[in-house]
Amino acid sequence: MRHRSLILLLLCVLLVFLSGCWDREELQQLSIVSGMAIDKGSNKVKNRYRVTVQIINPSQVAGGQQGGKVQASPVTTFTETGSTLAETLRKISTKSPGELFFPHLQILVISEKVANQGIEDLFDMIERDSQFRVLFPVLIARGHITAKETLEVTTSLEAIPSAKIGNALKSSEDDWGTYKSTRADQVIQGLKEGSVAVTGVKINGEKKSGNATTNTQQVSPSANIEIKGIALFKNGKLKKWLDGPPARGVTWITNEMKRTVMNLNCGKKKDAIAIEISRSKSATHVTFKHQKPAIYITVHSEGTVLENNCSIDLAKSQALGQLDEQLEEEIKQEILLAVKKAQKQKSDIFNFGETVNIANKHVWNNINNSWEKDIFPETEVHVNVQAIIRRTGMTTKSYINK
Repeated sequence: MRHRSLILLLLCVLLVFLSGCWDREELQQLSIVSGMAIDKGSNKVKNRYRVTVQIINPSQVAGGQQGGKVQASPVTTFTETGSTLAETLRKISTKSPGELFFPHLQILVISEKVANQGIEDLFDMIERDSQFRVLFPVLIARGHITAKETLEVTTSLEAIPSAKIGNALKSSEDDWGTYKSTRADQVIQGLKEGSVAVTGVKINGEKKSGNATTNTQQVSPSANIEIKGIALFKNGKLKKWLDGPPARGVTWITNEMKRTVMNLNCGKKKDAIAIEISRSKSATHVTFKHQKPAIYITVHSEGTVLENNCSIDLAKSQALGQLDEQLEEEIKQEILLAVKKAQKQKSDIFNFGETVNIANKHVWNNINNSWEKDIFPETEVHVNVQAIIRRTGMTTKSYINK
């Protein structure tokens, strides 16, 4: 009986501490931020940054046009300038209808002008503030466009522009494989280590037309968003853009290749055979000779013939074997191109240094301070690719043979 009384007393005490949600936030009092853009401000000291947030209009996203009324925009943007990110966001809060709410942030876009000056100062608040979940992707607005303009391109297929950019990035990563997604936590880690690669975004067409509702009413919009290029950062500053094969080489090396299409030559006919890479796995290890590291990259890939615009007979194992060798060489060359570009910029975006550190801490302690500047640019990189074409589609012989 005594024990039962003690249990009841303990339950009563616990109920006092468990009653209610002391830190709850009402949805009506929040401004949900779906996208954020950072551009160069008017002054290098006083107003270094011009920050734009894209806020969702919940009623329009959920309900759309009702009762014959004119449909409002599903999002609204607010812009302010300041010397720090924290200051600028607080200034924006004086314009927004509610407290800025960042846990649902889908994309962060940084202009190329800011990237050229350096992005190291931008992520300190993001790493410290518990509101920011650092799993959102980061992009660089390529060329002379501003990051703000990328958040203003409307489309009929996606109501929220920032979600459109995020979906385009995911589609590019999953289906094309050339431009990988770089999350905010990966950017922060790369900045700590000295080098990082971040995917770019650009606007095709008339950028001023992208912010008009008429852009959503055209079969061929006047402006559209494209995921394009990989930006190489060294010590927080943009050094070089990678496009095409070298950019895809980065994805091969970092073991982030999900799927892509590669064209192979058929005799004198260029790019006549299309191979879809359906599976790929990459690994990196290091060996040492006289305390000098050498990097070895191994890639295993499987593919399927999607298109055959030449007279090759895919029913013959010898023909498939030749295509396997050709595919291996193409992948190898893309990897070597990426390595060469990175070594020239003295930017270890592949994190080879960490591989050396894990393999031999004693050697790493001796070369750590001079790794990117002196050692990495001269390090030998060996590539071994094993590729096999598993399937040839519904037919082995093309009608072109006839």
